[in-house]
Formats: sequence, C-alpha cells, structure tokens
Amino acid sequence: MKKISAVTSLFRNIRRIMSDAVETIESAPFSLGSFSLSFTALIVIRLLVESGVSGFRTEGLAFLFFGFSHTFLFFLFAFLLFLPIARIAGATSWQRAVNLILFGFLVVLTPPIVDKIIFGDRMFWSFYELDGLYGLISRFFHFFGDTPDIGMTYGARAEVAIMSVGLGLYAWFRSRKATKALGVSLLSYAVFFILGTFPSYVAIVALAPSQGILGVTELNVAGFTLSPKSFLGHEMADPRTALGIRMSIIYALLVSVTVGVFLYRVSKKTFLALIRNVRWPQIFWHGGLLLLGGGLAALYAGARLRFDFFETLGVLLLAGAVESAWLASVVFNDIADRRIDEKTNRDRPLPARTISATLYREIGILFFAASILFAGIVSMKAMLLILTYQAIAFLYSSPPFRLKRFPIIATVLSAAAGMSVILAGFSAVSQSSDISPVPATILAFLAIAYAVTIPLKDFKDIEGDRKDGVFTVPVILGTEKARAVIGTALFLCYVASPIVLHEPKLAIPSILFGTLSFLSVARAGRKQNKRETFRALPAWNMLIITVYGLIATIVLLT
Repeated sequence: MKKISAVTSLFRNIRRIMSDAVETIESAPFSLGSFSLSFTALIVIRLLVESGVSGFRTEGLAFLFFGFSHTFLFFLFAFLLFLPIARIAGATSWQRAVNLILFGFLVVLTPPIVDKIIFGDRMFWSFYELDGLYGLISRFFHFFGDTPDIGMTYGARAEVAIMSVGLGLYAWFRSRKATKALGVSLLSYAVFFILGTFPSYVAIVALAPSQGILGVTELNVAGFTLSPKSFLGHEMADPRTALGIRMSIIYALLVSVTVGVFLYRVSKKTFLALIRNVRWPQIFWHGGLLLLGGGLAALYAGARLRFDFFETLGVLLLAGAVESAWLASVVFNDIADRRIDEKTNRDRPLPARTISATLYREIGILFFAASILFAGIVSMKAMLLILTYQAIAFLYSSPPFRLKRFPIIATVLSAAAGMSVILAGFSAVSQSSDISPVPATILAFLAIAYAVTIPLKDFKDIEGDRKDGVFTVPVILGTEKARAVIGTALFLCYVASPIVLHEPKLAIPSILFGTLSFLSVARAGRKQNKRETFRALPAWNMLIITVYGLIATIVLLT
C-alpha cells in the first residue's frame, strides 16, 4: 500500500508541476510588439543554427535575404495555422494559445542540429517533399516517405513528431480524454504534412489546367518550384533562391489573408477600425501609381511580362507592399495629427478610442516592416524605393521635422513620394534600372500633376490644420481662393496632357475631364449633399483621373 501511495503521490506532484508550468507559459504577459520581436528572434536564431552546422559558409546577400523571408513567412504561416488547434486542444483564450504555440516553437531550433548529428559530413538538404497527388497520399501514411536525406529530413520529422505528440498530450492534460488527444495529434500531423509538402499543391493547382490534377508528377513539381528561370525580367541565381522567392510570395499572400481573418476573429472592433481608416481613394490611387510605373516600363523600356503564375502573384504582392507602405504612413500621420483629428476627424481610431495608442503604433511598425519585406521579395530596387517612400512619409508627418506644415516643401515631398511608387513599379518590371528611356517631360508632368492633386485632401481639415499650425494651401489662401487656384491647376494639367503625350486625339477628352475636375472642386462643400462634401472631394477626383487615364491608355495603345 505504501508503494501505491508513493506512486500516486509522485503522479500528483508531476501533474501539479506540469499544471504550474503550463499556467506560467500561457499566462505570460503579451503585446503585439513583444510577440513580433520574440518570433523574429526565434527565426534569426534558427537561421544562425542552420548556418553554424554548415560551417558558416559565405553566401550572397540575395541568398541570405530570401532564406530569411522564406523561413520567416513559412513559420509565421505555420504559427497561425496552429493557433486554432491550440484552442481545440484546450487553450481557453487566443492570448493563451499564442503563448503556448510560441513556447512550443522553440523546437524549430533543433532540426539542423539533429540532422548534423545523424548525417555528419554527408550531404543533406532539408526543405520540402515534392511529389504528385498519388505520391503525396503514399507519403502521408509513410511519415513523409523514404528520402530522409533530402526534403523532410530526420530532424524535420523529429520536429513534426514532437509538436504533434506534444499538442496531443496538452489536449489530454486539459480534457483527460484519450480520443481528443489522439484527434489533436492526428490533426497536428496533417497540418504539418501539408506544410511540409506545400509546394507540391501549389504546382498541382498551377499545372492542373494543362496536365490534369493526376497528371502532375514529381518531376513536374520539382521543375515548377526549383527551376531558376527569370522572374519579372530578373534572373534567379540557383534552385534554392528560386524556391525561396516563389514560396516567399505564396506565404506572404497567405499570411496577409490569414492575419486579417485572425484579427477579425479575435478583435472585430480593431479590424473594422483599421478598415474604415485606410482612406480608400488613396488605396486605389497608390495601386494606380504602381501600375503606371509598370506601364511606363512596357511602353518605353521594352519590358515584356509573361504574367505566368508566379509573376502574377508577384505583381499582386508588390501592390500589397505599396498599400502596406501607405497604411504605415497613415498610422504615423494619425499619431502626429491626433490634435487635428480631435477637431475634424473624430471617427479615426485614436480620437474615437477604438485602438489604443500603443497598439496603433505597433500596427504601424508592422505595416512598415511588411512593406519592406514584401517589396524586397519581388524586387530589391523596388524595396529601396518603398523605403524611400517611407522615409519621405516620416519626414512629412512626424516630429521633429513635420514638414507638412510648410506648403511648398510639403507638396514637393508628396510628389516625390508618389514618384517613388511609380519608379518602384518601373524597376520591378523593367530589366534595367535605367529610367532614362522615359521622356523627362512625362516624368516632370506626372510629378506636377500629382503635386496638384495633393491639396484636395486639405480642404476638410482647414480648422484643425490652422489650429495646429499646419500651413496648407487652403489655410493660407482661404477656402474660396484655394478652390480657384487648385481647380484651375487641375484643369490645366488635364489640357496639357495631350501636348505632353504628343496625342492630339486626347484634346477633347482632356477638356471634358478637366472641366469635371474643376467643377468638383468648385461645388464641394457648398451643399450638405454627401457627394459634394470636402471629405468626398479626393475620391471623386481619383475616379475622374482613373477614367481619363484608362481612356488615354487605350488611345496611346491603338
């Protein structure tokens, strides 16, 4: 009896220790900033371990960048997928699930070490298992198949086993149900298997229209994902870099969507506050500037896009980078403009108190990081231009410079920011970074036209800007004189466009759309009709510019 009692007491102590340990892990303090730094640190250490076991070989900058982007986005996507599994297993809140999975992700540091111990100096490559649909089904039931030296190596398989069993034990610890524990383990393994073979599904989906779902073989998958062919006019150096670029694009898009869904699920209030605050006219405007840059590359630099599977997704990701840069600038502008917004934009997140100042700043930093990372995946030159955009936006909005207070300087900076987006589109599509094929008159005209449209957004903020010492054109000239100056400048930009583009067929459309733009400024704010308020003025002009731009494009191409 004493022995039974001692064993029982031992199990109780073990259970108490485990309970205390799990509680300590799950109840750890959490913030978006601390999580982001912790997760990034984990990935950096993982890459350092991988480099260490390979003898710290000297690699090029592109290899290191895409190695980081691929690894970071892969594990971030995996992390997001495992959060619901942690909730199913028994985590009582999303915060506890985040802390639990983040702690469990310490296991990602072990695969390179395990592989080095097992393989020694023998050759091995840990990445994915690539196969057709039939082969994938077989590999699922054979724990990734019989090639542990390439693809899912012993170290990666040990990682999968530890995490799957660990989540199963956690589910049993929370529920005391063996069936639930087994179900969670199998679900975890299934998710790991999909992640470990993910390029195969991408290839099957992309190649199915031409080869059929069952006709895609292991060789087809390998060729589709590993072949180092050109991408948006730029050459891929080797199969590893090719894989890193392609899967980084896929994971960046998937992470973006998944983060949005997760934020909506966890904090609908925060999600909707961000959506309402994006300034949709500027979202479409920035996308248009990017496409304009690509169009200039096609018209004047001889760029030719295949628009294959990855190039199409690459353009979409670059658009995401530009929009993320805009959203980052919105956040930091809102933080600097809080006093103005308390007066004229009370529905924005900070005056409305829908998002705390600390969280809002952290979100802005993440938008900034996403814009740089996403642009770099598509084009290093585009990344530098997006970084330039961010630098201009910071000088424009934030103390101590806050150059938006000075009208001429503010206008020049805004025009420079817009031009950096146009050049990002140009550099991503063009095989050369040389902008000289584009006539200087066109670039100058675009910069002037962009500068002229900037003051449209300032009419609605006259009272707040005047109070905060921001000297915009409407503040300096007053509403009526500003209407005349800005409306006339817009009209002149339209009527000058046929001369700049050497296209007389645009003469009548330019006068028509210039008149519409002038009237939109002249009528805004004079009635309570929502369509004619100052707040709607930028949106109407974006619509007018877009329609005219489409007409001009058709005329130029025919």
